[in-house]
Amino acid sequence: MQDSHRQLTRLLIAVFTLLQFVILAIFGYTPYPDSEGYILLARQCIEHDDLYPITSQLNDYPFLWNIGAINAVVFSLKLFNSVIPILVLYALIKGTTAWFLYQTTKVMVNSKVAFITLLLYILYPANYGESTSTLSELPFMFFCMLALWLVINRKLYIMGGIMLAIANWFRPMAIVFLLALLIYLRFTNRKTLRPLVGYIAMIAVIGSLCYLRTGLFLYQAKSGWMNLAVKTYESGQQDEWKINPNTIRDHIDWNVSQKDSAWKHMYIEWIMKHPGDYIRRMPDKLFRTYISDNVNMCTFIPNKNKKEYMYEEISMPTLVHHFPNYSPVQWFTLLNLLYYFCLLLTAFYSIRYYQKETYLLPICIIGIGTVVLLMVGHGESRFHVPFMPFIIILSALLINKKIWRRMG
Repeated sequence: MQDSHRQLTRLLIAVFTLLQFVILAIFGYTPYPDSEGYILLARQCIEHDDLYPITSQLNDYPFLWNIGAINAVVFSLKLFNSVIPILVLYALIKGTTAWFLYQTTKVMVNSKVAFITLLLYILYPANYGESTSTLSELPFMFFCMLALWLVINRKLYIMGGIMLAIANWFRPMAIVFLLALLIYLRFTNRKTLRPLVGYIAMIAVIGSLCYLRTGLFLYQAKSGWMNLAVKTYESGQQDEWKINPNTIRDHIDWNVSQKDSAWKHMYIEWIMKHPGDYIRRMPDKLFRTYISDNVNMCTFIPNKNKKEYMYEEISMPTLVHHFPNYSPVQWFTLLNLLYYFCLLLTAFYSIRYYQKETYLLPICIIGIGTVVLLMVGHGESRFHVPFMPFIIILSALLINKKIWRRMG
């Protein structure tokens, strides 16, 4: 029985992975604005025979984007003159991420909940098509799930911290996973700070290598403060700002770190003057962060390469306005939304059955991550994507308790 269950699990993960390749082959590359930006910057790196950020352009960059994601594209273009190899790799690691999720849940909870989690994960439409772009979320989640597997399954604490630092190189949100992991280890009687040691050590390596090349200690993106300052400025009260934060982008006398520091100072100064406004914006950020999970549906939009605003067809306002006169991709998006809302509702309801050993890590990742986004995020549905595997775990815990309780 155990062997057949193991074989079924492997078959499901293999089919899930194969479908990633099939979707990539049928629907091709998806030109998200950020993905297109990564490719443009990667081509510039190749022209200058350098990595990102390019040493000679540190004063030209308006902000620093996701370093690891862009350099992954650099290697793909340099070795193969195409982004397709990196997309193929991303399809493979999407399937591997599912395997890490299953294995980690199996140790953290039990094999039945792990199997339910896997089923929910591979049946979720939003988990298909992610590998058709060079966006940073997929490799970020791969390294985060690898880190959790190394720590929880293999007890390789330092190595887990190293993987989180690499995840952070792709997208600067790994601190959420690190904090959640340290809390989990502390309250499940594994009082160790070794993941933190590995994390700091790898950050030092990444930053030092960049420093030797550029003269700046850079280990993650520097775009958050800019987004916060610019979006806050554009939302009103411009007369209270000393300067328009948009002008900092073209300040050629400052390098990318100095520009980031200027935006940081500007935004914190605004918070100190308007703490009430800062807090009142949080419910709207929360709403916009969790209102939908439609982004990956762009994969299936016909003629997506020719659309000026690709996301419009599957955006929430469009879906509301056009109902029920939907195109096939809009019906598929609606199905995905219904699945997503069911996951949210069941995950939230599941918390009433809280048990430290099984609920603590998912709740900490979702909770800490949400707080971070409310404090230093600007509210975008893509931002909750790293929390979805843990929302699915909570949903699986409820399904196991209320529906499959009597199954062996």
